[in-house]
Amino acid sequence: MAQFDQSKSMVEIAEEFIRINGKQNIYTLIESVANIKGISLENTDRLTQLYIEMTLSANFVYCGNDEWDLKENNLEMWDKDGSYFNKQDYEEEDEEDDNISLEDYFIPEEIEELHAKDDDDEEDKDDDEEVIVIDDDIPIYSTDDDDHDIDLDFDDDDYNEIMDDYEDMYDK
Repeated sequence: MAQFDQSKSMVEIAEEFIRINGKQNIYTLIESVANIKGISLENTDRLTQLYIEMTLSANFVYCGNDEWDLKENNLEMWDKDGSYFNKQDYEEEDEEDDNISLEDYFIPEEIEELHAKDDDDEEDKDDDEEVIVIDDDIPIYSTDDDDHDIDLDFDDDDYNEIMDDYEDMYDK
């Protein structure tokens, strides 16, 4: 076993241990660091602290199967964005697929019906009214067109009276 500086922190020793020995099982790594530092394996507080420091240091990466390695040894994975891992091999599609028409999926009579429905929808769009009346007394104005100036007759006296009542309500 290589000579390690016992004055270093546990996480620094773990980093150096992995650098020398490569990817390690977490239990083997913790046991090895404990032996180097002269820590009893029953001292779970110190060993747990090592695990916490490893995860917080961002120098270590979990590789699966309880194995940990240094992040610097796995940079090829860190340089990839998430789409890299979802990559599948796709064969190039034929150019014929780009020229899909309605005739490929419908018989001519159905195509005519589809075109007729499209024409009806366009006519309905042209017939939209600007004012829709739900009740005889309550007109609703469309906000779709900005060219209509709707003058809402607003009585300042009524507003001031309402606001005075509102303020009185909260003054009490």
